[in-house]
Amino acid sequence: MYLSKLVISNYRSIKELSLKFEKGKNIIVGKNNAGKSNIIKAIDLILGENSPTWHKSDNITENDFFGGNTKKPIYIFCELERDADEDLNYDEIYQCFGYKYHAEIVEWVQRGNKKYPIKQAIRHTLNNATFTAFISSLDAVMNIGENDEGIENYYVNPKLRNQGTFETEFQNKFSFGFGFRATELPSGKFHKEIRFFYRESQNENWVMAFSAPVRNELLQSAIIHSFRDPQNELRINQWSWFGKLLKEYIKSDDPELAKAFQQLKSASIGVFKDLQADINSPKVKVAFPNTTVSFQFNPDTKLDVYKSALIYVDDGFNSLLQEKGSGIQSAVIIGLYNYYTQKIAHTSSSLLAVEEPEIYLHPQARRVISNRIDDFLQGNKNQVIITTHSTEFITSAHENLNIIVAKKQHQKSTEAKNTKFDTSKEKQILVKAQNAEMFFADKVILVEGGDKYILEALAKYFGANVIPDLGENWFNESNISVIAVGGKTEFWKYVKKLNELTIPVLVLADFDFFLRQLSEYFTGLEFQKEVHDELNALRSKLNTSKVALTKNILNHIETFALSIIGEGIKADEKAIRNSLKEPLRIKRLNQFDNAKQELIVAYLKRLRKVNLFILNNELEDYYTEHCNSLCGKISGKEEKPIHIVSRLVSAEQPIINFVNPDEYFDFLSFVAS
Repeated sequence: MYLSKLVISNYRSIKELSLKFEKGKNIIVGKNNAGKSNIIKAIDLILGENSPTWHKSDNITENDFFGGNTKKPIYIFCELERDADEDLNYDEIYQCFGYKYHAEIVEWVQRGNKKYPIKQAIRHTLNNATFTAFISSLDAVMNIGENDEGIENYYVNPKLRNQGTFETEFQNKFSFGFGFRATELPSGKFHKEIRFFYRESQNENWVMAFSAPVRNELLQSAIIHSFRDPQNELRINQWSWFGKLLKEYIKSDDPELAKAFQQLKSASIGVFKDLQADINSPKVKVAFPNTTVSFQFNPDTKLDVYKSALIYVDDGFNSLLQEKGSGIQSAVIIGLYNYYTQKIAHTSSSLLAVEEPEIYLHPQARRVISNRIDDFLQGNKNQVIITTHSTEFITSAHENLNIIVAKKQHQKSTEAKNTKFDTSKEKQILVKAQNAEMFFADKVILVEGGDKYILEALAKYFGANVIPDLGENWFNESNISVIAVGGKTEFWKYVKKLNELTIPVLVLADFDFFLRQLSEYFTGLEFQKEVHDELNALRSKLNTSKVALTKNILNHIETFALSIIGEGIKADEKAIRNSLKEPLRIKRLNQFDNAKQELIVAYLKRLRKVNLFILNNELEDYYTEHCNSLCGKISGKEEKPIHIVSRLVSAEQPIINFVNPDEYFDFLSFVAS
């Protein structure tokens, strides 16, 4: 069982949101105040700790309504999916309260002198055509009250286990849902209600129950919020997972435990003897007349002893868990929950939701927590939902990830988009730790490799000197990330994922990309046929695929090499080919005549409409003579740019002394606009 869908309306920073989750690991990313925590809070509200006081608790206030508008209800819908071979633990389910579902009378049966109704469930449609349609249909269903006039219901009674009551309801059901609505009453208080839905499959309509006592029995969950609170997250009661863990091992009728308590009770009599004598004297009068106050260390053994348990951690200093740092608290809570789900939990799968597991942790400690989370997954048997700003929880080549990017549009409502990384090609994007920052960006610039460092240095100069209103750090202040994709063939893969997440993306490529990779780029992004036709038409005019002189020379190299060998001289045919081929290879715009240059320039300008900016040369052609003289033998495509920006650029020697900036400035103007 896993959380497959979450729909939220009018809750906190979220006006409208519909998200899909996957089995295994789901990562919610986004910059600060994007609304990530509110997604977790919505999940916690429905799938968190289930107790009889849920309806009475103050888990909904005026601040929980979007924009503070309490006139519009809050709606949250969670859908769970059960695997075809997944068994339900009916021993646990039969400990739940019964519930009534919406039904209708289909016939009457005569039994003796009385007639009894035969009822069957009424099926309800939750319309998925649009977000508005779904919320409207959910609202209509929740408006049906079990005690309304003309409404029939059927009671599912857990006391009738011998009749297989719950088995009859659930054995062929593989989709379960929980619908929540919060409204403001005329008194100013808030009314909360939750409904339970279930059906055979995605193609069927829903059975609707008027209450939802069965929740944690289907999917046990643990929610760890960003502000660690062990006393809250490790609540000890008969409904919480931690309470169940302790209850499994701590028996109040244990003879050894009873003996120890009695010894402690006897000792406490001596410790508190004088204090009790003072406060019970007629002069002090602490209690009512004819009553006596006493003190003891131990709880009454008739009560649930497990509720008095405390957790101590010794990391060189033995103290309570809540007195330790956030990292230790996170590791202990996750570890205990993992233990509970493996050894004690009665559900086939469990959910762990953790906000900012990296908080206050150094990189190695973050990886420790990441490993703890991976252990909990148990090969995707369990489900994890994480909110994070850290690359340690995104950079992975070993597992399938569902990435959810949360952001606020115009600083108003939280929006979110999904994309999956489940193939080796897609995972290549995640392997580089620096690439993870693109998920937090408002705009991404993709470059091939070392030009990342040159572009970032030029952007600082541009913001400080060309358009001073931008400021030197305008990339960071505008939340713009420059990502090196590692090769021309990789551009389309990144663009595809960023498009799925609706993160604006621009590509800055050299002229060689136009000549040799543009067609593949269009294919990878599934551009329309007309786009390919236009490119092919241009190339036929340029005749770049058949440069007659180059081809003629290369074809004669073999003959030339053989003739040399015939004279008794050793000849390396491959070396000859490479030495001749490189100077004849077209790499720059100015290698074409003027007429063809005009055609190319016009075409490249049109490409900017799809955020594709192509330079007229290769990166190496933009280095100044002054730069090349200072770099000496340093020539690597990534090493040289790093050497320039880290060793050569200074206040006295700005980046424009080493790189001809005109085309880059043209691009930066394009980005800024």
